[in-house]
Amino acid sequence: MPRTLRLVLPHGLLLVATLLLYGAATGIQANTGAGRIGPDAWPKAIIVAMGLLCAWEIARRLAVRPRGGGAKTADASPEPPAMQVGKLAAGVGLVLSYVLTVPWLGFFVATAAFLAAFPWFGGLRRPLLTGALGIAGSLALVVVFMRVAYISLPLGEGPFRALSLALLAAIGVS
Repeated sequence: MPRTLRLVLPHGLLLVATLLLYGAATGIQANTGAGRIGPDAWPKAIIVAMGLLCAWEIARRLAVRPRGGGAKTADASPEPPAMQVGKLAAGVGLVLSYVLTVPWLGFFVATAAFLAAFPWFGGLRRPLLTGALGIAGSLALVVVFMRVAYISLPLGEGPFRALSLALLAAIGVS
């Protein structure tokens, strides 16, 4: 397979997938009120963003040529970083834990914990920073999903439900 094709093939396939996904998203039908976006807007926006990123990466890979004018030798290329299996396992475990606990903890608490734990297990050992990132990121996502996109989120059970309802009242979501 030619080197250029090898460079752009993954993003080219993703670009084709975005076109197919956009076509599927055009079939989403809903009766929305005046001034409200329909349920097709967010999937289409994400698909368009993905397509633009794929096109950008294809253009970037076609435009950038290796320096030195010749073929690189094995000694000239830097070693890729070694895979850190522990960090990979921790990341997969965090994602699975998130999926399993979100109905019980509610979206806000589970997302805050996930967004704080992910960089911690990735090596960022600053608890105040990771905690602030978790809370700020979770709050931002709640506002976007509940106030902008009108997406219902899991509230949790028991005290977590009470916390979620108090948070929603504080940001003006009824």
